[in-house]
Amino acid sequence: MGVVLACVLVPPAVILLGWIASWWGTRRLRWIGLSVAAAASAVCAVIGRDAMGPRTDPHALGCSSALECTDLRPVFVIASGLLGCVACLALVVLTFVIEFVVRVRRKESA
Repeated sequence: MGVVLACVLVPPAVILLGWIASWWGTRRLRWIGLSVAAAASAVCAVIGRDAMGPRTDPHALGCSSALECTDLRPVFVIASGLLGCVACLALVVLTFVIEFVVRVRRKESA
């Protein structure tokens, strides 16, 4: 289960590290990076949803329960995409706040 958890948490971690690294770059780079990360996370969630496949009867496949017959890999892709979207949303709000504070302080010092 540790490998599965790592696969779900890697994209948000990469998004966070990229966001932190973007502060050494331009403002435009930061916003482009967040936009690309949000789009990639949304695509990840859509791909996971499309990979789910049709529901089947557990007895037709010889499984004792529906959970045994279910392939959970798409669920982890969806979780990773949704967690990435939430991380992007939180970082967008944080970026707005930080940039607002920096602009106010620059105006006060000028």
